[in-house]
Amino acid sequence: MKVEFLSAVILVSKNHDRLAEFYKNVIGLPLEDEQHGDTHKHYGCELGDLHFAIHPIENFKDSAYGVGSVKLAFEVFDIQAFVKKLETHKIQPLYPPRQQGPMLITAINDPDGNLIEFTQLGERWFKYLEERRQKGHDILIRRKSYNPF
Repeated sequence: MKVEFLSAVILVSKNHDRLAEFYKNVIGLPLEDEQHGDTHKHYGCELGDLHFAIHPIENFKDSAYGVGSVKLAFEVFDIQAFVKKLETHKIQPLYPPRQQGPMLITAINDPDGNLIEFTQLGERWFKYLEERRQKGHDILIRRKSYNPF
């Protein structure tokens, strides 16, 4: 058995409402209220094939709360327009968009102090993804053809 894909990113916060408000209204994630099982209310959405969620620390009593243990990177198709959007919320990037390998990149800190990068991937990267899918690296196709025997 092997790990097939990353299924979720979960941020744990002492002030999950504030953090979710930031990700929803400033970053633009389509977060919705969630609550299931015996968890406290939290927020979640789907980003591509990945579930993104923000939980209160109370949902993970065995976990330590920390800052900076995860760095997030979100794809935007127009990084200059996105920086202008951030500025309407009085948020200045830590550095202006700059070329780094096959992408333009900038970053901010979220209200909990986590580093968030924003990338505008170049055509070379999307061509690479397309080639990977053509070679069978699509999770839905792989799941349908999975045979453990």
